[in-house]
Amino acid sequence: MRKAAKIKRTGRKARRRVALFLEDMGPYGEHSLRAIAHFARSRGTWRVDMANFGEVTTEDIAAGKVDGVIFGKWEALPALLEAINHSGVPAVDISGGDDVQSPPARVMPDDRAVGLLAAEHFLARGFAHFAYYGLPDEFNHRWEKARRDGFRDSLASRGFSTDCFKGSARGWNELHDSVHLAALSRWLIKLPKPCAVLACIDALAYELLRLSRESGIAVPEEVSVCGVDNRLWICMLANPTITSIPLDGAQAGARSAQVLAKLMAGRAVPQKPILIAPLPIEQRESTDVYAYHDADVVEALYYIRDHCNRPITVADIIGTMPVSRRSLEMRFKSLTGQTLQTEIWRAHLDRAKGLLLETDYSINDVAENSGFRTAATFNVMFRRAFSKTPTEFRRQAKLPNRQP
Repeated sequence: MRKAAKIKRTGRKARRRVALFLEDMGPYGEHSLRAIAHFARSRGTWRVDMANFGEVTTEDIAAGKVDGVIFGKWEALPALLEAINHSGVPAVDISGGDDVQSPPARVMPDDRAVGLLAAEHFLARGFAHFAYYGLPDEFNHRWEKARRDGFRDSLASRGFSTDCFKGSARGWNELHDSVHLAALSRWLIKLPKPCAVLACIDALAYELLRLSRESGIAVPEEVSVCGVDNRLWICMLANPTITSIPLDGAQAGARSAQVLAKLMAGRAVPQKPILIAPLPIEQRESTDVYAYHDADVVEALYYIRDHCNRPITVADIIGTMPVSRRSLEMRFKSLTGQTLQTEIWRAHLDRAKGLLLETDYSINDVAENSGFRTAATFNVMFRRAFSKTPTEFRRQAKLPNRQP
């Protein structure tokens, strides 16, 4: 028995000590941590020590006492990077920061794609005037510039310009002082209406809504506002509630853990940053409007949105309006670029995606509650639109260690 026990002990896999340096990064950081924890537990050979609980220090790294490091936003970042470089320990950066070039691997949000997603959201609602509220140049944040450029470039490719406000603040506290807010309020008042505005983070979107109320600007009818990060306590306490673009922290955490495992095993990893696409936009009251000047087209869009939980046809829409089918279909296509039938299918599929992500409904129940007459039709339409089955979409979206 002693001999068997000895064989069992020596047959165990070597444990790896992984250091985690990560301060609060909102939902992105929280979901990243959950995915890292899931990976570590499923691996069975990782011991994760967290710096913000004092379990590991930069001195431990410099002394070669850890096998790998995952880090994000960290107050003493220069000292951490120096320790990583000194020891040569495998490290992965998930901060999406601006100046971190030393580690061999970076996993970061695709911030340009965030801007593209916001532009598509507003274009689908018929806006012709657009604006962006970002950070002053003194902040020099890569992620903010990428969101702005993605938004602005996407709109420019469609022939639209973007009015950008930065202000003269030199620090985060100055973004909320009276001088900065007065300038922001004047900018809001002068914007052509109706106007669609992307704020680079939810906190700035909240300020836009507050100043709009104080200036008598209706949201979303005159100014429609979208934020980024989907910080629920900000978005849901705002009046009106804020539409926001969530970053996929779960995917970032899973990828960072996978990459670190490869590095610790001596395997090669991509030298370029691994970009993680944002999650589908969370639409709320601050963008719940259509800016088309054709009242019949707007009525048709609202009808589709409000009834996409059940089967609807073009005839159903026409039956509620004093307009000919040919006239409405021509005007709808001219303004939106889509046919009525295409918009109906899009609304059904959008609702289905939401149900797949937010509920545990069976595929049959998702189909029924998304307006599809049969699950077979649902599967065909979903696969045609997204190149994967509903089951594959749900599995990849929900598993914290999912592959890209």
